[in-house]
Amino acid sequence: MILEGSVKQSETMRLFIADDHGIVREGLKSLLRRYPEIEVVGEAATGAETIDLARIINPDVVIMDIHMPGLDGIEASRQILRDNPKIRILALAGALSNAALFQGVQAGIKGFMLKESMFSELLEAITAVFRNEEYYCPRIRSQVAGDYKSFLSQGKAVQETLMDLQERELIQLLSEGKSIAQIAEYFRKSPKTIDARRRKVMAKLGFSSIADLTKFAIAQGLTDLKY
Repeated sequence: MILEGSVKQSETMRLFIADDHGIVREGLKSLLRRYPEIEVVGEAATGAETIDLARIINPDVVIMDIHMPGLDGIEASRQILRDNPKIRILALAGALSNAALFQGVQAGIKGFMLKESMFSELLEAITAVFRNEEYYCPRIRSQVAGDYKSFLSQGKAVQETLMDLQERELIQLLSEGKSIAQIAEYFRKSPKTIDARRRKVMAKLGFSSIADLTKFAIAQGLTDLKY
């Protein structure tokens, strides 16, 4: 048994899955059903929904997709752990920049996995974070070890530049092609207010186009779009 020695036979690990792709959630649930010591107690497709359900369910471990629409997985993790520091979070991402990794560590995320990893490695990661141990998949370990100075400098840049949660969300939504009207509806603000925020953020960062803003969002791990 893969989890032998990590979860007592009389103990069940209560697991929550947060991912905006239904096929990912269903695939994980199907694979995890083979392990009676793991009980999937809930799922969500957005960061905000994950926060709300985590308050009610109080799972042991949350598998958290880093890049979800609206409130991203890093900020959702930060809020979940503020409410309940006993919850362990394992981040899952298609790609993970050094800056996003830095933010995740600062938020209190215990483990980091890439979606290209094998399921057996995911089980190893789940076990580690359940025991309150840190876990980084081999590619992420190699990434950090090979570019440590960049890891630190990018993380510092994010902290110094993006201190406001709504600024981070605004940049994410703009980089993903959302219109001012759509963003205004999301924030429940007027389009005029959102456009003013857009101009303020772009001036703060020194950008003159959405293309530049999108490249910044990708580099800082605020979205998983590709160049």
